[in-house]
Amino acid sequence: MKTKILNTVDIGVSSKFVTSIINMGLRDSSIRKMIIKAIEIYNLLRRDSDRPKKVKEDQNYMIRALAYSIDRVLSNKSISKECIEKLINVFFSKIFIEDPHARKRFSKIHGFPPPGFITISPTNICNLKCKGCYAGDVYNRHTLDYEIFDRIITEMKTEFISHFIVISGGEPFMYKDKGKTLIDILKKHQDAYFMAYTNGTLIDEEIAKQLSKLGNFTPAISVEGFEKETDERRGKGVWKKIMYAMDNLKKFGVPFGISVTPCRHNAELLLSDKFLDFFFKEKGAFYGWYFQYMPIGREPSMELMVTPEQRVKMYRKIWKKVKEDKLFIADFWNSGTASNGCIAAGRSGGYFYVMWDGTITPCVFIPFTDKNYGNIYKVYERGETLTDVIKCPLFSRIRKWHSSYWLDQPKQKWGNLLTPCMIRDNSSIFYNIVKEVDARPVDEGAMTYLSFIEKGKMPEYNRRVKELTDCIWEREYLKKVSN
Repeated sequence: MKTKILNTVDIGVSSKFVTSIINMGLRDSSIRKMIIKAIEIYNLLRRDSDRPKKVKEDQNYMIRALAYSIDRVLSNKSISKECIEKLINVFFSKIFIEDPHARKRFSKIHGFPPPGFITISPTNICNLKCKGCYAGDVYNRHTLDYEIFDRIITEMKTEFISHFIVISGGEPFMYKDKGKTLIDILKKHQDAYFMAYTNGTLIDEEIAKQLSKLGNFTPAISVEGFEKETDERRGKGVWKKIMYAMDNLKKFGVPFGISVTPCRHNAELLLSDKFLDFFFKEKGAFYGWYFQYMPIGREPSMELMVTPEQRVKMYRKIWKKVKEDKLFIADFWNSGTASNGCIAAGRSGGYFYVMWDGTITPCVFIPFTDKNYGNIYKVYERGETLTDVIKCPLFSRIRKWHSSYWLDQPKQKWGNLLTPCMIRDNSSIFYNIVKEVDARPVDEGAMTYLSFIEKGKMPEYNRRVKELTDCIWEREYLKKVSN
């Protein structure tokens, strides 16, 4: 027992020592660049014999892009002092260095590692009504109780040792309960780092100023292209409001990124040099998230999905930008090699989702719940916690599929990480899991999605995507396993 305690102390002291050294280094531009080079060299020399060489290369390129993105933030003279402090002390030091060591204790107790983060949509209220929004029903308005919102974040920190929280919606800046807003959450949890998906239209000078002083928040602002495309989906005049929001964030030194939804009609535009140069070079975005349209939510339509051919083009383009331009941009389907596949259902390094009415789902894009652990209010009423949630049958069954598809398989049984998504790329398997554990659809959009599987539309889409990507996976990834 004494040895175990000493080892735990040693790990804690060691991680804090490393944190302090890196912390000092990050504040100096020349030392920071040396650290980035050291990361690149380490990644090149790292040997993962049980993984394809090109998967390791993709992960290395993404880590390098993140490092360069952080360097651009820290080198930007206009970023506020508070934002830089939180980026170094919380986002980098705590989340990437200290938390992984501390999470080992959870793994020893429960037999599996905890999730790396959570996504919470504290309200479905929004000032926009965008076509194809995954949030679904906006007519029944819901807002998460502030006490529940606060407790979820607290449990993420104490049970899972996770200090990274993602906020979605609805519109996060419209959240209000008992006089409390998103700003109050950021103030209370200064030891956590928050990223929020927002339409940006409510970020005026006062909000930007508050975010600047708090420092522990970065907004990922939704855009659909340029003015024409954005206003067509989000409403007339929204583009100008977004530009105003970005200018306010730059003025007060708050780092921000962009979030885009590639559909059939705009996929090429969203990865064009013109689009990326405008947002990354002219407007000053530091990162970009790409969420291919999913046939869920409000009035789901498979006609809005990118075609299999477009998806392959997007795969090539996004990795070209990551490798050559060192842009930290990720597509949660085409970047599957970087994340070791699907990150849903509370997987190690992954996440799960809590909605505005307390509904719990494995993923923002999997609108189905476990029959006994489908709502956080009921979980808390029973005296249970988030740890009980991630042990539920639906989550456990999905994680079992993760293992069978990739994570715990020998090389001859590796699944294609270019088609990593259960609900989008492997719909028949997902359908069987839903029936096996008696998972419940959360809305009409989820029911419609199931009908797309039953009618063969999603399985056919999956077949066509795999037809195009399996050859890439086999030719470019698996052939290099023995190298």
